Amino acid sequence: MRGHSGLAVVLALAMTLLAGMEASAHRTEDYLQAARIGIEPDGVRITLDVTPGIAVADSFLAALDQDRDGRLSTDEQRGYAEQVLRDLQVAIDGRRLASQVMSSSFPEPSAMRRGEGTLRLSFQAALPEVSAGGHQLLFRNAHLSGHSAYLANALVPESARVAVTAQRRDRDQSELTIEYAVHAGEAGAMLGWVRSGLTAVFRLP
Repeated sequence: MRGHSGLAVVLALAMTLLAGMEASAHRTEDYLQAARIGIEPDGVRITLDVTPGIAVADSFLAALDQDRDGRLSTDEQRGYAEQVLRDLQVAIDGRRLASQVMSSSFPEPSAMRRGEGTLRLSFQAALPEVSAGGHQLLFRNAHLSGHSAYLANALVPESARVAVTAQRRDRDQSELTIEYAVHAGEAGAMLGWVRSGLTAVFRLP
């Protein structure tokens, strides 16, 4: 378990550094959106970093700051996070999941105007009970489509019961398909062992 946690931390750090390098290199008229998707036995956790380019920062802030007071209120931040949520799609094995906003962090407007401010939004979707074996999760980001540079990656699961086996992205990385496997937990393994034992007993002559 500790090894999985260590890998998750290393991968998360690498993704943060990558997002930082991309933010400094992407075109100033674009929004950089870097998504990290973590799959666990009971849910999907999504962290989305949004960095407006210098050329679009003023219009972006104007759209968020609806009362024109020069700052982003709690309600304005919540409204934006909910808008982003509506633009995201998460599905497992073809079944769309209901997601919710878990947290949000907004930089100072001055940082965004310099092209340095990154908004961090966290979402979560509860997973239905799934059988052991292979599954497929689809993540699609349609937020600010046509004006964004996208990144999307799966994190190493913290649970030993889940293993990411493959990732497929579309051309602009606004869509990510994650192939993963679920392994039976201790209770499931014990039940399987008991069933096997009973079968062997009843087959005795």
